[in-house]
Amino acid sequence: MLTVTNGKLTDAKGRPVVLRGVSTHGIAWFPQYVDREGFDSVKKAGGNVIRLAMYTDTDNGYLADPEGNLEILRRGLDAAIELDMYVIVDWHILSDGDPLAHADEAVGFFGKITEEYGKDPHIIYEICNEPNGTSWQNIRDYADKVIPTIRKKAPNSIIIVGTPRYSSGIEYPMLDPMEYDNIMYAYHYYAGDHAGYGSLIAAVESGVPVFVSEWGIGDMSGRDAALAAAKDFTGYMKANDISWCAWSLCNKAEPFSLISPDCSLTSGWSRDDLSDAGKLIFSEFK
Repeated sequence: MLTVTNGKLTDAKGRPVVLRGVSTHGIAWFPQYVDREGFDSVKKAGGNVIRLAMYTDTDNGYLADPEGNLEILRRGLDAAIELDMYVIVDWHILSDGDPLAHADEAVGFFGKITEEYGKDPHIIYEICNEPNGTSWQNIRDYADKVIPTIRKKAPNSIIIVGTPRYSSGIEYPMLDPMEYDNIMYAYHYYAGDHAGYGSLIAAVESGVPVFVSEWGIGDMSGRDAALAAAKDFTGYMKANDISWCAWSLCNKAEPFSLISPDCSLTSGWSRDDLSDAGKLIFSEFK
């Protein structure tokens, strides 16, 4: 069981723990990557955490197909647990923006999942992926509905709370933190697309417990510049014991994908099967 001690992720004895791994893409869109053998390939490369991104208000998302999404999510949870990896249950809001829009559904979802898995120490709960177009107060109000639900069955599990501006507004919990134990705050970053991560540095220096639950490598500034920025970012996270998940474990034809678009393998990838982003990120697991 993990805990948060003085702003850092730690084990039960207070020793620092760093998680490094991957996020799936939307589990309903790329269910083939929610796969035990694929997760095992990540583990063999040195990764120790899988993030299961379950979109909410979108095509094939949880609100449209709750049972279908739950089936895939359970498959991912069971596979990660069997492999003794940590696994993040990600309520992946995006187009829905304000987490309060579907707070009742979130409460029902987390109640169901914690009823089934709440005692398992492998599981981390991320309650709102990328709030946007909303306020920190609305996020806090939402968290005050969802966190007590999780705590009924998972009283000590780590909970990650999203921050404003697509989880880049890490200054908000720095100025106005929530009063819960074992919570962390999400920070998301895309090397080559975002201009630095100064707010993250300020938050870490102030003692905010940060989990980089999603980051990736874009190409708006050019591929070489993006890869250099990514290397700088991983170096900062390593130096400061920051846990992270990289977007995303799939072969979608976009710069963030870790698998090359012309590779159909869902496990056992060679270095040549990985994209430029995948090569860098897989090399940073250890």
